[in-house]
Amino acid sequence: MSMKKEAYWLANEIGAGQEIDAECLMDGAEDMDMEKYRTAVLGSIRREKKMRKKKYYGFAVAACAACAVLVGTAAFGDQVHAAIRQISWSIGNALGISADLEKYREVVNTSVSDQGYVITLQEAVVSEDKLVVNYTIRREDGQSMGDEILVPSGSLYINGKAVHDGAGGSAGFIDEEQKVIGEVDEYHISGDVDLTQENEYVLSFDAIGNENEIKGKWEFAFTAAGADLIADTVRAEIEKDFQLPDGTTVTLHEFTSNQLEQRITFSQSAGTRYLLMVMAEDQNGHQAEFGTRTIDENAGYMQNEDIVLDGRVDDTAGPLTLTLFAVELPEENGRISDDYVQIGEPFELGI
Repeated sequence: MSMKKEAYWLANEIGAGQEIDAECLMDGAEDMDMEKYRTAVLGSIRREKKMRKKKYYGFAVAACAACAVLVGTAAFGDQVHAAIRQISWSIGNALGISADLEKYREVVNTSVSDQGYVITLQEAVVSEDKLVVNYTIRREDGQSMGDEILVPSGSLYINGKAVHDGAGGSAGFIDEEQKVIGEVDEYHISGDVDLTQENEYVLSFDAIGNENEIKGKWEFAFTAAGADLIADTVRAEIEKDFQLPDGTTVTLHEFTSNQLEQRITFSQSAGTRYLLMVMAEDQNGHQAEFGTRTIDENAGYMQNEDIVLDGRVDDTAGPLTLTLFAVELPEENGRISDDYVQIGEPFELGI
């Protein structure tokens, strides 16, 4: 899977008000691989606009946790400090969730050095149609990275085959001295790979950086299986149809919830300029926004974007109230509006 720096720039910067081409949601794209990526990026726009500050909160929490561990170890120097920060920073820290992923994660904890930089792959979690990994980047000499948040580019292979289904991620410094960058990436996986089984993964980075790209090789091989997390996923059938203002029919299929994420799957009758969002409210009055994360061949899912900072809706306290919203993308390059309109009536979903 190609993850060039432009892909990360889009995923992390579009939400700040950059321009976007809405044509990527329409049928007939010639480059289907780019179509998959672009639609995945568009699905993240709403989340990025809302979560830009929140997503770094997870890094702040991780840094504070590291500081607590560092008490009494100051005499050991910066390299030990960096190592402890890395150990303290997990996928849970990165995503800002308190759910216990211990049962479901594969601890890789492998470091590779090249061109004066060390990348440490920390953990991997496999869920439905998805691989999530977190890693850190630091300089070998232990010096500050400056203000630039370096992002790796590379490829993902599963059982020896390259995966081309789209990826996204977020990154930030996890220490005040800006010596360690923490990143969490999600790789979307479709096709005939059975993710419940133990598969062989190879994550190979060939460059890091943005404008001043640094060529090198940082490769990681590990095995992971998603059987436990997928088996422990709560599922509730929805199967409700809604009509968008342009006549497109949207069907909400299923609500799923596990320790890693909460999502709502959907399909649509045709390509559309409308981007979907569901507002969910639990019996405790807590609300969470499910923003479109991926869409491919008119099917995709919305994900709870408020799960950062542990904002999941409680699926154990009774029915959820769900309300569908949509916003029309601009016909030409331009900013996406925040003016979502309600589609249909709210409804209750028994879990």
